[in-house]
Amino acid sequence: MAEHYWDPELDTLPWDQVLEWQRARLPEFVEGLRERSIFHAGQLAGVSTDRLGESWGSIPFVEKAQLRELQQSGDGPLLGAAQGVPDAELVQVLASSGTTGSPTFFGLTERDRRNWEFSIANMFFTAGVRQSSVVALAVAMPLVAGGLPYGDAIRRIGATLAWVGGQTPARMAQMIKRLKVDTMVSTASFATFFAERSAEVLGHPASELSLRTMIGGGEPGLAQPEIRNRVAQEWGADRVSETMGLGDVMSGLWGECAEAGGMHYTGARNVLVELIDPDDGRPVAWEPGAMGEAVYTTFTREATPVVRFRSRDHLRIEATCCPCGRTSPRVRCVGRTDDMLIYKAMNVFPSAIRDVVLDDYAALLPGPMRIRKERVDQVRFDRPIPLEIELDVRGADAETVKRGIEDAVRQKLRVQVAVEFGAPGTIPLAEYKNSLVYVKEA
Repeated sequence: MAEHYWDPELDTLPWDQVLEWQRARLPEFVEGLRERSIFHAGQLAGVSTDRLGESWGSIPFVEKAQLRELQQSGDGPLLGAAQGVPDAELVQVLASSGTTGSPTFFGLTERDRRNWEFSIANMFFTAGVRQSSVVALAVAMPLVAGGLPYGDAIRRIGATLAWVGGQTPARMAQMIKRLKVDTMVSTASFATFFAERSAEVLGHPASELSLRTMIGGGEPGLAQPEIRNRVAQEWGADRVSETMGLGDVMSGLWGECAEAGGMHYTGARNVLVELIDPDDGRPVAWEPGAMGEAVYTTFTREATPVVRFRSRDHLRIEATCCPCGRTSPRVRCVGRTDDMLIYKAMNVFPSAIRDVVLDDYAALLPGPMRIRKERVDQVRFDRPIPLEIELDVRGADAETVKRGIEDAVRQKLRVQVAVEFGAPGTIPLAEYKNSLVYVKEA
């Protein structure tokens, strides 16, 4: 470990050379995987490892729904036909958090666990964790990808792990104060929720605690300056870093450096990432301003590997260089295909609607906002999309703000919303993740 980089070789190698280094490891991985996994034997049938570069684009993408279906069949290996090792070689089983559909399970061999530990440590190191850090891990569930793997990675760095998740908010606040925690890992939603509860319990603002680095992932939000600034102010943080991972692939893949201009790719030693056009599957160049969907191949994974896994995460390339010296592109996640809504003929991400509102009206919005659906499977809206927002003004001023928000969304996104204001505190905050979309109860 160098002073500034966890993985100096790949963190500073030119990006095109990183991709070349990864591709050189694919033939051996593919050849072995065909022999180890029933599902992948079919997926990779006919693929020539001698000319893998030419045929790579012909390998079919893998979808989460496919993996879930394989597991639900109940036949074969413990984790379905995509599993690549005998059950006895699994040392850990984890689950997705289930934010879009029922959870899927995935496993780790001991080698997988060590590889995850290394690359997730790189994510946290990039995001600001150091050996001297005292880190509060606010995740309550060890079984999820942000549970045990996160704890292992924090310890791998040598930091002091204070796993406070799962306690009552009051107890968590007291533990953070007593242990002089300086770094917290949580979702953006929980950071806001917990700041309010801490102030109530301790009798003083959370900003008076010793927390100075906030690391958030698991949901969109910290890419938006207004949300980032709110988290920083509530906790008195000098640094707010966004992270991102995917349990089916690796629970830590991207981490934001101190320059705060987007997330660097930190999973390069174990996972190949591609950028594709989500409509036609064609490659998208890693260039500033480009947008595409991330596709992953876990070329060192033994237990539950994936080849060309469609993440459904849509990334925007912010830059391809950075003053910190890391050479991977810096990205923001702008939304997920699974979350996309359709207003008449226009597609729109809920996060895009939120960002337009916060661009102009963040100072007037003390709490969260959310989009209301009539049923779980509703994607299309033929009437303006219901948008519930907490607001701190009333009367004529509220009507002016309402019209302003609706006009801004229509002009910038070419969709219509119907704003509904509520008093502060009317939209409930969850302790872990808050979705921008909810279903109206019958």
